[in-house]
Amino acid sequence: MKELVIPMENIQEEHRDLIGSKAFSLHSIFHIGFNVPSYICITTNAYERYLNSSSLKGRIILELSRKDISDMRWEEMWDTSLRIRNMFLNTPIPNSLASDIRKYIAERFTDTPVVVRSSAPGEDSSQTSFAGLHESYVNIRGTEAILEHIRLVWASLWSDAAILYRKELGLDIKHSKMAVLVQELIAGDVSGIIFSSSPENKEQLVIEAIHGLNKGLVDGDIEPDRWSIDRRTASIDQYSSPSGRNRIVHLRDSGTSLESSSDELSRTVPLDETEIHRLHSIAMELESSFGHPQDIEWTKKDNELYILQSRPITTADDEEKLWYLSLRRNMNNLKQLRLKIENELIPEMIEDARILGSVDTGSMNNEELAGEIIRRKELYDNWDKRYTDEFIPFAHGMRLFGQVYNDMVRPSDPYEFMGLLSGSGLLSIKRNKRLGQMADILRTDPSRFDKIMAGSIDDSFEKEIDTFLEDFGHSGSIGNRDELLKLITEMASRPEKKIPVESGHSDVEEKFFSSFPEKDRAFAEELLDIGRISYRLRDDDNIYLGRIEHQYLLSLDEAKRRLADRIEGPEISNDIELQEILKALNNETYVPVISKMDENKKTGSDSKLFKRQIQGQPAGKGLVTGIAHVIDDNKELFNVRSGEILVCDAIDPNMTFIVPIVSGIVERRGGMLIHGAIIAREYGIPCVTGIPDATMVIMNGDEVTVDGYLGIVTIKRK
Repeated sequence: MKELVIPMENIQEEHRDLIGSKAFSLHSIFHIGFNVPSYICITTNAYERYLNSSSLKGRIILELSRKDISDMRWEEMWDTSLRIRNMFLNTPIPNSLASDIRKYIAERFTDTPVVVRSSAPGEDSSQTSFAGLHESYVNIRGTEAILEHIRLVWASLWSDAAILYRKELGLDIKHSKMAVLVQELIAGDVSGIIFSSSPENKEQLVIEAIHGLNKGLVDGDIEPDRWSIDRRTASIDQYSSPSGRNRIVHLRDSGTSLESSSDELSRTVPLDETEIHRLHSIAMELESSFGHPQDIEWTKKDNELYILQSRPITTADDEEKLWYLSLRRNMNNLKQLRLKIENELIPEMIEDARILGSVDTGSMNNEELAGEIIRRKELYDNWDKRYTDEFIPFAHGMRLFGQVYNDMVRPSDPYEFMGLLSGSGLLSIKRNKRLGQMADILRTDPSRFDKIMAGSIDDSFEKEIDTFLEDFGHSGSIGNRDELLKLITEMASRPEKKIPVESGHSDVEEKFFSSFPEKDRAFAEELLDIGRISYRLRDDDNIYLGRIEHQYLLSLDEAKRRLADRIEGPEISNDIELQEILKALNNETYVPVISKMDENKKTGSDSKLFKRQIQGQPAGKGLVTGIAHVIDDNKELFNVRSGEILVCDAIDPNMTFIVPIVSGIVERRGGMLIHGAIIAREYGIPCVTGIPDATMVIMNGDEVTVDGYLGIVTIKRK
């Protein structure tokens, strides 16, 4: 019979793959002779039995098969992870399996608080470190609560960070397994970490220590005291003290809390010299026993030292793993990032765009224009990098809210939380509302509509156009009057499409708040606020970035206009390289080289692969059939007709003015958090994202059915 649970004293060498690296490491430490907390291990057999008895395994494989993981962006990966996690949240452990696990919990942890940790096979090997990528839960009490958190640790095998990291390491993602370590909580007086070989100096080891539980140090909530120790002599080479000494304590019922230390404790260094030498000795012995430098977690209670876990230090993947861990920003990070984005970055971005817009490139000579193009390109590249480094991480506010909502509410629809984020005052929605108002003027006055179609615009409508272009024309997509008029008349030719009012909005909000105990309601409100602001800025910040990009592109357009007489044919508008433009501006006799585009790529004649039905990711609920309009160039947006299905690589916020016209959206890029999906939900338009080669598989004129419930696009070729 397959072993489902193995107590620490029964672990053998052959159990290594069943219990995972972390649990087997504890087994080795215990047999070396060090204190470890009492523990049991829920094996990978139990995990597989849970999957197979609940049909979860097939559903997980289906989710991972929607799109090749190597083609997924982080938004798509998060969506996949969210859906899988919600499956775990709504799939109880079968009674027969739960009974087997309960027996072992009752024997060892009836009234004992525990830590529930991951212990996946291959986790924390000498080549790879999964530290921080899977979940751990501290101070869990009671059999049913422990069972619940075992399930949450299983679910963390499918976190976006863990999936991405496994993908980069070339591991088999679809058949990943998870064992779980249930470990007695040692409520240490002092806790810390030892690096037996410092990443900065291989001749030193590093000890970090804090008062209270280790969670505060591992999560980065508490600054530690830090010692750099000579590995050979055990002498202290360097010591640094923190700016303050807070601590994490365990609460009576469950969970933990960060609290300020007493005056006396805040002045007390956590370790004396004797304890430092003792930790040095332990670290060197563990490194010798395991054959690799070790990252060791420890705690001290009543002068007894316990080793909580020890894993090999890896270096090759450290930088990469830090990026994956950055996906998991906590609330304090997000609040600080929000202040920086709203109070510093966006005002600075708006001001840079304003200054660029005030410069008349038309009055510059060619050499001056070349210098201005370089300046604008450097400014745009700088903002593009800051967008990646600082704006994108703030999108985690939506992710964090979504995960907490699903953990607390357990909805059947993993995207129910989006109902609380929509209607958050998106800048693109404000722009579209203004467009709708102008279209409504023409819709209610047919004679005015007919005059505009004939090329005659009255003064009052002329003023509406001027005001709109002043407010929104610098985003790049709607840059001139002809394009704007074409869009408005197209909108006026069909009934107005308004953003639907969420009838159950207040019910969903109440459901969320009532899932928290009274003492945590303030946190829930703060989290919802962060989620809504993150949702809004996810759309708005790209519009602000688009203003700077637009000014850069305008300078290029000015250069191309001047160079047109040196080029034969019309291709200069699209296919001239930047360096060729600069060479030509600085040398009046130089003829720029034009990149010739492959004719098949232009026409798609040999590259359209017909598939009747393709699977993507559901991003906007609804079902609609219409004629496909495939967009390869933003300028083509102004040729989209009312009621068509928009098919594109991705919709950025500067393109979303077209959404009120179309009846459905299909995008190559995937995810519920991309801009096209956000706007589609605001308007209640069916949307499917994550369709590989969408603009190659679907052709203009195809009859397309977009199923926003299942994420399926059906194509009927005429």
